[in-house]
Amino acid sequence: MHSNKCGRRLALMLPLALGTSMALAQAGTDRLASISVDELKQVYLACDRAASQQILDSGTAAHCSFVGEALQKRAFGGNFDQLLAWWRAEKDGASAKLSQNQ
Repeated sequence: MHSNKCGRRLALMLPLALGTSMALAQAGTDRLASISVDELKQVYLACDRAASQQILDSGTAAHCSFVGEALQKRAFGGNFDQLLAWWRAEKDGASAKLSQNQ
């Protein structure tokens, strides 16, 4: 009987949780629409640096994902390969700059 109650609670809570996630996703996407492509690039690179140094919490990971999607659409016409090429060039440039400063 107990597991049936838990199952019903989960069945009632899941749509609420998914609806909340979708609302947060929409809010995040709307907010990103108002910042420039250059700002998106800087935030994307900051997310990359953070993710390379630690495990991101779910909220930060979601935010970084939204940034990546917005950047891909706005700066690269939705082309993931172009986003990837830009990201690699930025990482190579940052590594070269770091090597020069040492």
